[in-house]
Amino acid sequence: MKPAAPRTPTASQRPRAGRRTAKLAIVGSLVLGLVMGTTQPALAAPEPGPGQWYIKKYGIDDMWKKSTGKGVKVAVIDSGVNTKHEDLKGVVSKSKDFSGLDKDGKTPIGGKTTIHHGTAVSGVIAGQGQGAGPTGVAPDVDILSASMWLGPDRPKESGSTREQADKAIRWAVDSGAKVINMSLGWDDPAWPSSWDESFAYAYEKDVVVVACVGNASQGATQAWSPSTVPGVIGVGGLGKNNRVLSESTAPGTAVDLMGPAADIPIPYYSGGYAEGQGCSFASPIVSGVAALIRAEDPDLSADEVTAKLTSTAKPVPGHKGQSKKGKPDPIVGWGRLDPKAAMKADVPKSVPSSADALADWVTMHRRAQSDSAETENAAPTEDNNPKAVAPKDVVSSQATPKLGFSVLGAGGLIAVVLFLLSAVVFIRRRR
Repeated sequence: MKPAAPRTPTASQRPRAGRRTAKLAIVGSLVLGLVMGTTQPALAAPEPGPGQWYIKKYGIDDMWKKSTGKGVKVAVIDSGVNTKHEDLKGVVSKSKDFSGLDKDGKTPIGGKTTIHHGTAVSGVIAGQGQGAGPTGVAPDVDILSASMWLGPDRPKESGSTREQADKAIRWAVDSGAKVINMSLGWDDPAWPSSWDESFAYAYEKDVVVVACVGNASQGATQAWSPSTVPGVIGVGGLGKNNRVLSESTAPGTAVDLMGPAADIPIPYYSGGYAEGQGCSFASPIVSGVAALIRAEDPDLSADEVTAKLTSTAKPVPGHKGQSKKGKPDPIVGWGRLDPKAAMKADVPKSVPSSADALADWVTMHRRAQSDSAETENAAPTEDNNPKAVAPKDVVSSQATPKLGFSVLGAGGLIAVVLFLLSAVVFIRRRR
């Protein structure tokens, strides 16, 4: 018996089969699109990480449409960065240690209350948003990590912390930094004469320098140095309600801007994540914004970037003081950071010179006969040396779950397998 000839679909059957194939293709593309969008977030525009309330509130996500900081180097002078942390892999392009402990800038150093600090600050600036981690304000910048000793219990082999900072600043400038972040301070508004030259060198090389002003919760009754150095952008802290967070700031003429300082997600130096409090984290947010602006318009000078940031600052709710021309308010400076406005604004007609401001201060306050005393003051005995401090700011050191996107990725893989199996079953049924 001859095998029956295969039946040819009728005219009414052909469109039906075509519709089935089309539906399958549409479903398949939707599943694949969902999976790709879930498992490859790096291909999309930056997205805030869990708990990063300030990204949208301050309009930083809108800035990302124009700039992510690519091509700009930001130096973090702090306790060192754990470059093996999942949220910071590939972020540090150069590092050096200045503590005298023969480290490399990529090894966190310091006591229990400060060793985490450099990793945390770097995450605020340039975190990669991995897993449960934060996305940095400027996620595509290169971090230059300069490690130094912060806090008490400084080892004998570690030299004067102010000398460490002096050398770190010069190294950062020579390494191509366009922004330097110093989320640290000395509980003393004064500074050694060696800093006159290192900060002048930074200004000469067109670098924006940002520093926190200190936390009242740590006994800061007036702004710390180096925020007091003329030309440095001194940053104080605000809460989620945009009001002054009194324990996370300190008053003084050094205050220039106020930024978010409450519940800031950070990568923890030993792995996992935590939350930070204090102006120590408002400072890197300002540094990140400065980097976004410098990347978006490389022709702007450091002084012009600073002028755009300060001239567009907004009033702080609940604060009665007011800044006047040439005289910022001693509590909130020029006001609340407004990143979007700063990026969009034209350069003010009058742009103060950081170099001139520092030179004028030196002329007025330094005396030629005091040179030897100032040199000694840069490396005084331990008993008289104001310690370099970093806020005791981590409220949670418990590692957060690291599953995150890996779980979603596994789910996506399962979806792909199911889709392929359904396609095979469909084809076999047609046969």
